[in-house]
Amino acid sequence: MGQAITQKRLMVQKDKSKKTNRPLVLVTVMLAMFMAAIEATIVATAMPAIVAELGDFSLYSWVFSSYLLMNAVTVLIYGKLSDLFGRRPVLAIGIIIFLIGSIICGLASTMEWLIFARFVQGFGAGAVMPIASTIVGDIYTKEERAKIQGYLSSVWGISAILGPAIGGLLVEFVSWRFVFWINVPLGILAIIGLFMYLHENIDKKKPKIDYIGAVLLTLSVTSIMFILVEGGVRFEWLSIPILLLGCLSIFSFIAFVLYERKAEEPMMPFELWNERSILIANLTSLTTGVLLIGLSTFLPTFVQGVMEEKAIVAGFTLTTMSIGWPIAAMISGRAILTIGFRTTSILGGIALVCGSIVFIMLSANDSALLLLLVHL
Repeated sequence: MGQAITQKRLMVQKDKSKKTNRPLVLVTVMLAMFMAAIEATIVATAMPAIVAELGDFSLYSWVFSSYLLMNAVTVLIYGKLSDLFGRRPVLAIGIIIFLIGSIICGLASTMEWLIFARFVQGFGAGAVMPIASTIVGDIYTKEERAKIQGYLSSVWGISAILGPAIGGLLVEFVSWRFVFWINVPLGILAIIGLFMYLHENIDKKKPKIDYIGAVLLTLSVTSIMFILVEGGVRFEWLSIPILLLGCLSIFSFIAFVLYERKAEEPMMPFELWNERSILIANLTSLTTGVLLIGLSTFLPTFVQGVMEEKAIVAGFTLTTMSIGWPIAAMISGRAILTIGFRTTSILGGIALVCGSIVFIMLSANDSALLLLLVHL
């Protein structure tokens, strides 16, 4: 008995002696974030080639919607699970699921199969961004986080610039399937780095996870998404399937709101929306996101399918926006100090709308250089 206690104490001391290597953990976290962040732009560049081989252009939007849908509804669930089981195992599982989805995407022979694989990808990606950021918050102090946040933000900029270029090169000279398979070595390196350099003491507790809220929200969003994508394409707008899905979306959303108001730990605390600044900021983010994601999703198809340019040219049209983004962010940061955040935001919104209007007026005879300048 005494020997067993002694061995247990030695094991505890051994575990405590393991220290987290913060710089290497940061590199690992940035690698995982890069893998998920690059996914949107690199896939958008490859989509025209994918549709050309697999066919069924009517399912084009589902390739992106399925990924974003599962990503959005699993974020909060993964956050709760990481509190229960630790950051490392939950993030590793998320990366593994993401990699499985990536491999299946590369093996897809039909658009339906690709969409299913993107659901799997999104299910895993929901763990990457929130838990990666949480790990950084765990291992760095408040004073250090401001500097570290700059490193994390750079991941988005680098991925936005490299994604379209890499996607265009792979499609042009190799195969669109490698757009997905390129995630595999990155994910494996991230998992190895997590288990080698991140050591955490798990605080045993049992948080309440709002599974019912997640299911209701998923049901509502999926239904309305199906209506927007398939309405007027496979089904008439006033057909019975569309009307039934509309009723399902409305009723499930109402049930979600009613349930969230009574849940002890709701998935979405509605009290936050009572804050005017939060409400306006989220509505602005929603509008901006719709415009930017819509452009990034369909612009490569327009460049390759309508303007008949190469995939690498389509990739560079997305890259210019990624270059202009950090430049505008730097200018906006200084403008806020002189003219205020309200005026700065309005000017940015006007520029976004003007650029969108130019895109609406584009034709097949326009130069790709015009796209590069407008997207900048």
